[in-house]
Amino acid sequence: MSSLLPSLRQRRRLPPTREGWWFLGATLLVGVAAVNSGYNLLFLVWGMMLFLIFASGLLAKLVLSRLEVTRNPPSVIHAGAPFLMGIAVRNGKRRLPSFSIEAEDLLPAGPPARRCFFLKLPAGRLQQTSYRNVVSHRGYHRLSGFRLATKFPFGLIRKTRDISDPVELLVYPALVPIPASALPQAPVRRGSHKAPRRSRRGDFYGLREYRQGDDPRDIHWRTSARRGRPFVRESEDESGRLATILFDNRNPAQGGGGSGDGLDDAFEAAVSMAASLAAELLQRGYRVGFAARGVTLPAAAGPAQGTRIFGFLALVVGVSDSLPLVDPGGEGLRLRVKPGRVQPEVERLGGAAGVGAAGADAGAAAPAVVGPVRAPLG
Repeated sequence: MSSLLPSLRQRRRLPPTREGWWFLGATLLVGVAAVNSGYNLLFLVWGMMLFLIFASGLLAKLVLSRLEVTRNPPSVIHAGAPFLMGIAVRNGKRRLPSFSIEAEDLLPAGPPARRCFFLKLPAGRLQQTSYRNVVSHRGYHRLSGFRLATKFPFGLIRKTRDISDPVELLVYPALVPIPASALPQAPVRRGSHKAPRRSRRGDFYGLREYRQGDDPRDIHWRTSARRGRPFVRESEDESGRLATILFDNRNPAQGGGGSGDGLDDAFEAAVSMAASLAAELLQRGYRVGFAARGVTLPAAAGPAQGTRIFGFLALVVGVSDSLPLVDPGGEGLRLRVKPGRVQPEVERLGGAAGVGAAGADAGAAAPAVVGPVRAPLG
């Protein structure tokens, strides 16, 4: 939160608008005519025009005084995907409202990111709005602060004030279409590839009486009410819905020697492919594990696992061959992703029962794709 109280460190500007320049020119001409002619009527008109300019600056200052700004970024941002950035402004004045306020996010260099508009902000009230934005690259996206501006009341002067409020947003890799050969040919139905043992996951297995330590969320209330004692649900274990993604983050531009910056197109395409595979598998209900040179994430399901995988891929760089790519092995679907000359290479190293293995080579014809990838978990 940033307070818009008067401060010497805050930058203030009062540039005239296009209409303001015309009005200033007319004011100058009327002033010259009044001084040369000595007519009282011209002096009266000139004084009124000067007063309008003075009132514009004074009222604009009152409008921007005692305002507080808050930025509400989304929890998940993917490169190349539109998102809504929330901006909230609170009027801290006790009696005076603020009118015609423009709020802009400032970048460390270049023009402001986007702007949003507040027509009227009553005294003591908070209003929220958002603007649509797109970030083209993964990694940290830096915003340096805010700029509030107003043309109130006459549109002659655009008074602005810049406020320093730096923040870094972590942008996840872009999501791209997935080769159909990398995933099961048909979506796995819920209930297939399951072991006949009890678990809290999967389809319905049966009912039993409540025991000490059971999760109260599993209580089947209808049966419990009918029999007069608590019963809990049991489900089949989804042991077949397991996948592991092996991402070879060796920098192809350096041939595996030394660390790279990860900015070449082949490497970025492979990063996006790995993120897209993780997003698709998590949305299909798989428990997804992840391994790369220097990191291994155990298999897990849900948005938290997606956040861990996307967070690593957002900042990953190319490394040398000295860091090994450890394959954790195990059952379930196993996919290896590495940069290719034309497109990322996705190789299936293993799969669940009843699912054939297939691979996609960068030099081969473009395979069928599953896409576009759905919105990520967040």
